[in-house]
Amino acid sequence: MRIGIDLDDTICRTTEIVHDRIEKYAALENLNPLDIMNDEALKEGFFRVYLEDIYANVEIKHEVTNVLKRIRNRGNEIYIITARSSNFVSTVKNVRNITAEWLKKHDIEVDEIIVASYGDKKAEMCKKYHIDLMIDDDPYNYKKIIATGTKCLLFDDREKYNLKDDYVTNWLQVEKYIERNR
Repeated sequence: MRIGIDLDDTICRTTEIVHDRIEKYAALENLNPLDIMNDEALKEGFFRVYLEDIYANVEIKHEVTNVLKRIRNRGNEIYIITARSSNFVSTVKNVRNITAEWLKKHDIEVDEIIVASYGDKKAEMCKKYHIDLMIDDDPYNYKKIIATGTKCLLFDDREKYNLKDDYVTNWLQVEKYIERNR
């Protein structure tokens, strides 16, 4: 089985580190933290300073490494398909390398890292790479992906969505789903 996996807020805790770094940036720049993400210039300034740090130091979610090792050891292929992009902030040129280093640091082996994929582009990449199952935390991506006929699990360990089908809240549930649907 070819399994596509989103990165930020799916296998790592990106929202938490972003909030932490916003607080630090706001204190350094004497800004209101709420203004940073609502003003394009402030947001760009924040990401110019912190994006590489966020990508390199984001915390991994519980059980991810163990589950992905077991999934891979059962003959499945793993593709990271992420919206991370060098175009997001011009100062971060090596998104793929930063991501590869982060995965290596957490002992996660993958077959491919595909960047700059969100919405229709992520759905297109699922088709292009013949992904059998995509795991993503974004309902917009979920809708775009299933519209192309690719199976998708909506990952939500923060219980933001109240859904029943194709919905998982931890990595052990992901593993069970994959085993049931082989």
